[in-house]
Amino acid sequence: MRKAFVISALCALLFLFITGGAMAQITSVCDRAEDQTTRLETARALLEVNALNYGEVINYWAEDVIYKEPVLTNSGRQEMFDYLEAVFGGTAFGFPTDKVVTINKELYKTDDDGSMTYVATIEWSGTFGTEFYIQKGMSIIKFSPGEGCPYFHRDYFTEGDTWWNIPNWQPDIRTSRNIYINLFQLTGRCFDGDGDGYTKYSPAIGCPNEGLDCNDFVAEINPGADEIPGNGIDDDCNPVTLD
Repeated sequence: MRKAFVISALCALLFLFITGGAMAQITSVCDRAEDQTTRLETARALLEVNALNYGEVINYWAEDVIYKEPVLTNSGRQEMFDYLEAVFGGTAFGFPTDKVVTINKELYKTDDDGSMTYVATIEWSGTFGTEFYIQKGMSIIKFSPGEGCPYFHRDYFTEGDTWWNIPNWQPDIRTSRNIYINLFQLTGRCFDGDGDGYTKYSPAIGCPNEGLDCNDFVAEINPGADEIPGNGIDDDCNPVTLD
């Protein structure tokens, strides 16, 4: 009985550690320093937030932060925490639990009044279901004068690209963009996000390789690739071959 209780307690603690949510203590203050070096560390930590640490970095944002992403806006730390708890909660429409963010290029400036603006191009990768993909975007983070926690955070991604690997949504996204390509007579242009020579839009005939790319974020996945048996990924964009 006691052994079972100990095991259950350890399992509960492990769950709390993995989710990060219950360990969060949302405060009404900011204990981040306002010097430029610390602000850079803060901004990077917020961009790299993941399923394991969001409960720890939630107070890196200002208490009245405004966070915007392509679909919705969060106002304040509590809404920000609720949002992160939801998207990292393992739902079908959330972030991958193995999400990894890579910061590519950074621009930042501290103004004479003590405010600071930080801009970075980023990409995050992860596994959505059985599909691995890379999502590129840009983020802007702003600090008020004398504050070490940012009051504004904006992530820029396109909804279509963000949700492209949800199988049920792909047909609607593809149809919408195919109409756009035809409407503006761009059928001869190669729309190739991952640079492998294959397009994911049927009207586009300008790519060097023929065939529709089922994953335009990963260059190693396309109609010309060799299928790797047993990896759970449709490497050659052919549902007939064994994944």
